[in-house]
Amino acid sequence: MVVPVHKDKSRHLKMTTSTLNAAVEILDSQAMKRLARCQGPCITIVVPAHHPGALEGSRQALLHSLIRTAGEQLSRGKLASQTDEFLAPIKEIAQEPSVEAGGSGFAIFRSSEYTARYYLPNRPVERMVIADHFYLTPFVADAFALNELFVLGISLKHLRLFRYVNGKCEELPLPATVPLSLDAAGGFDQPDHRLENRSASGPSTGAMHGVHVGTLSDREAFPEYLHHFFGIVDRGLKASVGGKPLLLMGVHEEVAAYRRAATYAHILTPGCLGSTELLTVVQISACAANAIRSHSQLLAERVLAEYLEMPDRNRTLADIPAVVSAATEGRVHRLCVREGTEVGGGEGEGLVNAAVVETIRAGGEVFVLSEDKMPATQPLAAILRY
Repeated sequence: MVVPVHKDKSRHLKMTTSTLNAAVEILDSQAMKRLARCQGPCITIVVPAHHPGALEGSRQALLHSLIRTAGEQLSRGKLASQTDEFLAPIKEIAQEPSVEAGGSGFAIFRSSEYTARYYLPNRPVERMVIADHFYLTPFVADAFALNELFVLGISLKHLRLFRYVNGKCEELPLPATVPLSLDAAGGFDQPDHRLENRSASGPSTGAMHGVHVGTLSDREAFPEYLHHFFGIVDRGLKASVGGKPLLLMGVHEEVAAYRRAATYAHILTPGCLGSTELLTVVQISACAANAIRSHSQLLAERVLAEYLEMPDRNRTLADIPAVVSAATEGRVHRLCVREGTEVGGGEGEGLVNAAVVETIRAGGEVFVLSEDKMPATQPLAAILRY
């Protein structure tokens, strides 16, 4: 949930008195762009996930402790006379029963323009930062990753279709234009051969069980039948998936065959190996989340390769202060960031976060790479617009 407060037109902070007690949203790409546009001072408070009775103690007590620390820092700066007013909306959040009730971690963002709270995926680490920008770097990878896709469980006996949105999966009925199985494809657009009389069974054919064998020519023609079946599925799904990414799950041979037959342009690489026939929706959701992370890393690695291969080195930067300066000027088109890296800033904001937020603010793209993909001495790699 985002609660806007009055714009700061007179250079005095205008505070909201609304209590933030509605459903809290996930920190996604649109939220990140809104937060990146906010002017400082900006307070970011990150509160980890919590289960009532857990050994780490009260989450409400932790939040109050972080608020006290924020107050101490504010009282030493230019906002000393307005500290209580600035922290008031955060204190309202701290009093809500939902804070102590447990659940996912969340982040509170407070500036003169907005007070906002967002749920965070994974396991965020507690943090309090007061700076010229919100502390967004740890959340970039998840916020800008795919948040919606379809999953096709490939099986000759039983196709399954799922829709994944923001970490949750639901199974959908197959469209009427898609056969449930290879056998059912006989009622659709058939090739010249009869679909009832096809294929061999056995270990050399993977999951092709229970398919009746006619003659040697039938076995030789099986790849044609399979290609035709997957072609029907591919055409039948296009309207239902509506241009969204499609993740394939199944045994290697069948996933590879589907890719050869498909013309749909948004199939994710890589897919997920392993049959979906015995998996639960929760397990499918976990597989989709892993595939999304792999997809994000693959995109980030491609951007880093583009940076390394740029013929015009005047459009690349790696020096951290220079990258921050270029980002502030709106010149950074794409920025690669080494995961878990912070440079400078002391109690407040680091230079890496400043580069990240300024890049997002100016409409650039940020890609986070794992620590083994970028040297520790070069945590940033920027491709410039000009």
